Amino acid sequence: MSENNYAEVNGLNMFYIEKGKGHPLIFLHGGISVADDNWGNQIDFFSKYFKVIAPDSRGHGRTNNPTEELSYKLMADDIAALIQALNLTNPFIVGWSDGGQIALEIGINYPKLAKALVAGGVLSEISDYYVSTMKFWGIEGPGNVDFEKLREVIPVFAKKLPDIHAEVYGREYWKKLLQDISKMWLDPSEFPGKKIEQIKVPTLILAGDRDAAISIEEAMKMYKLIPNAELAIIPNADHDVSYTKPDLFNNMVLEFLTRHKE
Repeated sequence: MSENNYAEVNGLNMFYIEKGKGHPLIFLHGGISVADDNWGNQIDFFSKYFKVIAPDSRGHGRTNNPTEELSYKLMADDIAALIQALNLTNPFIVGWSDGGQIALEIGINYPKLAKALVAGGVLSEISDYYVSTMKFWGIEGPGNVDFEKLREVIPVFAKKLPDIHAEVYGREYWKKLLQDISKMWLDPSEFPGKKIEQIKVPTLILAGDRDAAISIEEAMKMYKLIPNAELAIIPNADHDVSYTKPDLFNNMVLEFLTRHKE
């Protein structure tokens, strides 16, 4: 049975789910998602093998954000503080989309913190391909969101947003979160570029072959830049691989983590 917990870390009251026992495994969700929604197909599966920790990122879901700041580096600092607060030793870190960007920042800025990283649906730098997809989703520019277009293009996910982000700041908060986080998404300085060459721990770069935001070429480039990297392209898969191809995702990640457990 999973437990819902809070930890005081880096100025936040951070919510996290904990389930299972064994070597710690941290799951980092995508932007404007939350832990239990993003990782609904993973928490039970991986808790058979690991002690799973799945937090809500700052300003998401049940975690507050008193300073209203959002950056990948800051969110990496949050996770480093959570690891310290929970007294975890060399956890595995699996992140998807924004969670993957946070995992990369941990690899760059906290080189000895994690045992291995999985970063899926990630970029080293903003591409035209990515920006055009953002516009298709209704992210017209930094802080400029067409909410009606978003509801039209991704209706199932958009319908969840008022509820999954209501607990701390209310049901209308998701709009502010999306406006604020879009500034991060479209800020070139938020992306690591060649700094990913500094990542030393084993790293699995994961991508769906039909990801509308991240091209296979971008995943290949990152795989070549990170010294101890592996690459997995999941067939017939979009940006939401953990939802749409859970069995493939789970088995690929489990095989990678199992090899690097000792």
